[in-house]
Amino acid sequence: MNCFDCTQERKNVPAVAICCHCGTGICAEHMVLTTEEVHHDVGTGPSWGKRSARRATCRTCGGAEHEGPAA
Repeated sequence: MNCFDCTQERKNVPAVAICCHCGTGICAEHMVLTTEEVHHDVGTGPSWGKRSARRATCRTCGGAEHEGPAA
């Protein structure tokens, strides 16, 4: 699978990840990689894990995620 954004730029670059929101193939250049705590619904114990998880998104979804609410 090739990077969707690179294909739009008429380049042929292999994807190294899949966007966790839209499922688009993304290369390292177009990937937004973040880490965040993993939350679990449990009884009265802690609701987050001890380690953070990686999350890969394309620039479109990553930008939309970090943009404020619609006015």
